[in-house]
Amino acid sequence: MKEGFYSHRNNIYYGSYDEKQVSGWSIISLCKSVCIQTDRPICKEDRAVQFWDNHRLLEPEYADLQAMLLKMKLFLNVNTEQDVDFSMAEEKLNVPLPKELKQIYTAIHNQAEYFTCAEHFLPLGEIYIEDGIIVFFKKKRTPIAGYDIESGCLARCYKKEWSIGQGDICCYQFCVGRMLTIALEHKPVKRKGRCKGKFVTTLNIEKELAVFCNEHYHLLTEFNVYGIAVMYSDEKLLAWIRSNGFYADIHAGALQEEHLEAFGEHLGQQITWK
Repeated sequence: MKEGFYSHRNNIYYGSYDEKQVSGWSIISLCKSVCIQTDRPICKEDRAVQFWDNHRLLEPEYADLQAMLLKMKLFLNVNTEQDVDFSMAEEKLNVPLPKELKQIYTAIHNQAEYFTCAEHFLPLGEIYIEDGIIVFFKKKRTPIAGYDIESGCLARCYKKEWSIGQGDICCYQFCVGRMLTIALEHKPVKRKGRCKGKFVTTLNIEKELAVFCNEHYHLLTEFNVYGIAVMYSDEKLLAWIRSNGFYADIHAGALQEEHLEAFGEHLGQQITWK
């Protein structure tokens, strides 16, 4: 691990990072002063490194994860205040559980929906290590995803072989994404639809949806996955919107049908329910 300046979500920080995961750099003096999130003295020649999308978590991302989990309490079944004993799992694995997995498992502990569907998190007592990877997610009995102990990155299993994609999402983003999609499937009423207009052509779907936020509808901005936006409401509505500039769709779930109707009317002619 190395100490230095790094860039995260267009802001500049100072702290530790894995230099093997650096993908580029930027000159700090060219950044706006409002983006400097450190009191560390900065010289004119100082650079802030950037990372591959799939990287070991940075300190601000732990804060992002905690903020997400707190917001998610408003619209799905999670409990961030549980006291979970990880000692037996860590003793079995003979390694400490990563901080992000502890945050995730604290939130979903004792919530059966995350452990019983076809694609599911493994219960704490069933997490295991394979090829240096902490396996925590399966599709039925087939391992799907894990945490690579050496790199701190998300690892995926395909045809019984593990790989780490530099352009993949981070481990915590995978976990939160699966929590959201599992929660969607367990909503009492659900709808799927196609997006139209600017929702399709935009290169930033979250920015496009920001104008539809108000005191009732909100964006889960900390998720920060390119091409995906997550919206939620005070009535526990949850919507997952994907857009790649050529195609866009929406999956939404709610407690009552009228909540989906109202959400569709709020977005206007930009979506068509199937």
